[in-house]
Amino acid sequence: MKKSLFTLIFLFSINLGFSQDDNYKNLLTDFLNAQGNIQTFDATFNQMADMFGVSVDEEKFKELKTEMVASLIEKMVPVYKNHFSEDDLKAAILMLGSPIGKKISEKAPIIAQESMKVSMEWGMEIGQKMQGLLK
Repeated sequence: MKKSLFTLIFLFSINLGFSQDDNYKNLLTDFLNAQGNIQTFDATFNQMADMFGVSVDEEKFKELKTEMVASLIEKMVPVYKNHFSEDDLKAAILMLGSPIGKKISEKAPIIAQESMKVSMEWGMEIGQKMQGLLK
């Protein structure tokens, strides 16, 4: 009887753990969507396909993209869990749903793209100044 009770409690705790992980993964997906990162992942995937010259059936390509984004989110769960609680993600999703949050999400990829050029120029400037120190 004790063995059966222990087994039942053990199985319930495992199920509860998976349920909590699924809940966190769903919240993270909502957060990444609200933040605009899913769209960025999608665009990155399309750019990589273009770089590799991938030309496949659109349906197969869409399935692969969905699978790979889901895989990335799965891998990111532990990273986000180290820094954000479920309540943190819920609060962030609410903020990102506000007018300023939507604007931040909308503008972030554009700013990142524009900042890349500035960052590269800045990096070159740092390199030149460091070379000057070596003289």
